[in-house]
Amino acid sequence: MMKRALAATWLALTATAGMAAQPQISPCLSASEVSDLAQVILPEAIGAAGVACGSVLPASAAIRQTSSAMLSRYRSEADRVWPQAKRVIGKIGGVEDVGMLDSELVRPILTTMLVAQVTKTINVRDCASIERIVSALAPLPPRNTADVAAQILMLTIQAKTRRGEKIDLPVCFETAK
Repeated sequence: MMKRALAATWLALTATAGMAAQPQISPCLSASEVSDLAQVILPEAIGAAGVACGSVLPASAAIRQTSSAMLSRYRSEADRVWPQAKRVIGKIGGVEDVGMLDSELVRPILTTMLVAQVTKTINVRDCASIERIVSALAPLPPRNTADVAAQILMLTIQAKTRRGEKIDLPVCFETAK
């Protein structure tokens, strides 16, 4: 069991490292696939934003609520979509058999790595805006919020590509409509 967990962790790290190292990998990800990834990391990303913004937002801020009804809904939906997200991770890493991603260790490791990429750009000056966005999206179903996050990410990647900058995720630009 430990060997399987280590192999799964290695595969996950390799897939993520490959994602960061290559400017464009084929095949690219569809908007739906990017949404699946967003849905899996959203609960943890919101929680991490709450930690990052803890010094400037009140304890009552939505992003600082670690056991809110919203995060509970998001976590439940993240659990539901995890099988699809595993396939997307395999696609990014060029791995067809995603069975190695079944280890209980893989999801927390991948989520932590992806959330770190998202939250490293948070500036405390942006915390009030992040809080307003999360509060505005809170009434929506988790998938809708994931779709919004995915489309913003895809538009950001398109803009980076136009400027000749390194991209973080191999997306299919024609799906960002």
